[in-house]
Amino acid sequence: MDFKVSWCFIVLLLLCGMDAETEHMVGATSIRERCECLKTIDKVPWRRIADFAITNKGALCKNVQIVLYLKGKKEVCLNPDSKQGKRLQKCWQRIYENQTRKKACLRHKRRRSKN
Repeated sequence: MDFKVSWCFIVLLLLCGMDAETEHMVGATSIRERCECLKTIDKVPWRRIADFAITNKGALCKNVQIVLYLKGKKEVCLNPDSKQGKRLQKCWQRIYENQTRKKACLRHKRRRSKN
């Protein structure tokens, strides 16, 4: 009798462990539930930007999000309504959202001085 009780207890523990493992796996595979950019800035010097990512409006976030990856491994969010944000969005659309051509959007054209 004592063997049956021990066996049932072990089986019960294994079943509870499987349930906890399943819940953990489901939580790990969940998708983004909200906007990434809670605070934005209006301008970053072009020479400091290493890369960028633009996420369009969607069901999970009602705003266009522009994440700038700066040299030095820092990330900041750019205001999509700022002059620099609009320029990046326009360039991104012009290159048809092609990841291989996106460095062209980071080339800042310098104004020539009138002499």
